[in-house]
Parts: sequence; C-alpha cells; structure tokens
Amino acid sequence: MPRRTWLRWLRAGALALFALLVLGVAYGAFVGWSLTHLKRTSIPTSPAFWGMPYRAVRFASVDDHLRLRGWWIPAAGAHLTVIFSHGFGSNRADIGVPGLLMMRAVHEWGANILTFDYRAEGRSPGKLVSVGEFEIRDLLGAVRAAQSRFAPGDPIAIVGYSMGASIALLAGEQDQSVAAVVADSPFADLQTYLQHNLQVWTQLPAFPFNALVLWLVPGLTGVDPARVDPMAHLAAFGHRPVLLIAGTADKTIPDRNSRTLYAGLRRSDPHASLWIVKGAEHVESFQLRPLAYLQRLFGVLHRVDPELRAPPGWGL
Repeated sequence: MPRRTWLRWLRAGALALFALLVLGVAYGAFVGWSLTHLKRTSIPTSPAFWGMPYRAVRFASVDDHLRLRGWWIPAAGAHLTVIFSHGFGSNRADIGVPGLLMMRAVHEWGANILTFDYRAEGRSPGKLVSVGEFEIRDLLGAVRAAQSRFAPGDPIAIVGYSMGASIALLAGEQDQSVAAVVADSPFADLQTYLQHNLQVWTQLPAFPFNALVLWLVPGLTGVDPARVDPMAHLAAFGHRPVLLIAGTADKTIPDRNSRTLYAGLRRSDPHASLWIVKGAEHVESFQLRPLAYLQRLFGVLHRVDPELRAPPGWGL
C-alpha cells in the first residue's frame, strides 16, 4: 500500500476514534445528567384512601432549608413517630413497596407516621437528585420537624427503601436521637455500588460507560458518590436496633450490600439483625412474605415503644 494511502487511512481511523470518543463522552454526560434530573412521579392516592387521618405539611431540610412537602399521619395516644424514607425515582406514597399499606399497618399498631418527598421528587422543590449526598439533609430535617413540631419528646424510628434505606442508615449514624432503623434493600456505599451496578440504571454496557459516567457526574452536577457511604460510620449506631432486609433475586441492589452492612454493624451493635428473603427482587420482600415482614418490623418498633399493639389475628 502506498505511503500516502496508508496515511490517509490512518487519519481516517484516528478521526473515527476521536468521533467515537466525543460521542461516548457526550452520551455519558447525557446519561449522568438524566440520572440526577428525574421526571417526577405522580402521587395518585392519599392516606385518607387507606383510612388514615392526615394533614399535608411542610418542613425545612437542614443546611439549605428547602421547604419539603409531606404527610403527617397522627395516631391517637401515640408515643412513637415512624418516618418513611422513599426510594430513588419515587415519592412519599412509594406505591411500588407498597408504602401506604405498610404505613397503615404501623399506624394501626399505634405509631404516628411522617412521610415526605425528597428534594426534586414528588412535590418537593429542587432539580437535582443526588442519591443521598444532599437528601440526607432532607431526612435530618424530617427528624427535627418531628421532634420540634409534630410529636415533641417522642422517640423516632426510620423505615427506608432502596436509596431511602441507605439514607436512613446515614441519618442514624449522624443523629443519635434516631432510636431504630429498618433498611430494606440499601446499598453499602454508593461509589462501589455504582462501579459494579450502574448499568442497571443506564442500560449501557458496564465497560466503558460505568467509569465514564462516574467520571463525568461530579463535574456536571456537583454530586460526588464517594461522599455517600453508609459503611463508613456504622460504629456510631452503638446499641440501637437496626434491621437490614434484602432479597436473593435483587439485581438492582444485590443482597451482598446488606450482608456487608450487617457484618460491619455486628462488630459494635448486638441489636443489628439481617433478614434475607429467598427469591425476593428489589424491595419485594413484603409482597413475597407479608406476615413475616410485618412480624420483623413490629419487633423492631416494639423494642422502641413497648406500648405498640398489633391488631388481633395478625399473629404478632
């Protein structure tokens, strides 16, 4: 092949590779932006539909003071407030769990409920979903609102799902007034989780897009997954009840995340427990094993408030 022809092919190849690189970076940036700027999901129901009295409330997140929207669901004679922490791309109703059915059970046991929309989800203000880095401010704001406005003096437990489960663990680490945490399908630390599982959300090949998107997201959005690390301070729980729940068929956040968290918790917290549900997919344990789920949830909450009472016939 003549030298001139060879050089022409070399330039064409280099240009093609450069174009592919530019397209890959552009598409990776688009995906990273899309994952942190979600389309809001509707709230098609209310606690009233499930037979619970409630009022719409607003309260401020800590630090940046966003006015978050939620529902306060009081129970007569309650001495415990349970805050529900929803998952990524959801809202205060957490239909997929199903959240309001779970709330009704807890309400019937005699606990107040506070559920709310994280920033940039549901009807709360904001544009950026950080998967925990900024949402921890929202959950800590909910804890403070419950303590100061809704039920002063009552202990607080948090029940979280998926992203909301990891944020619940972060809140328990940072605020010693959180008396118990139930974390259904949490990730152990966001950076490691995304390095191995980002393709679940992007629908792109793990190589090279996982690393590319993770490299681009901090510069594009200011979000740093490395700062969302429930594993880092598990010793802070001390002797508070923590229940981790995971399903063996969960491909979204594999059960090894909960196993890793449990191993870390058990070093300092004898009250930590782990329930692995065979065959359950992501946050599907309640649908698969409803009575067993409620028994374990009741057990954790009853340790915080022994006055809770399960309705007759529930086997609790």
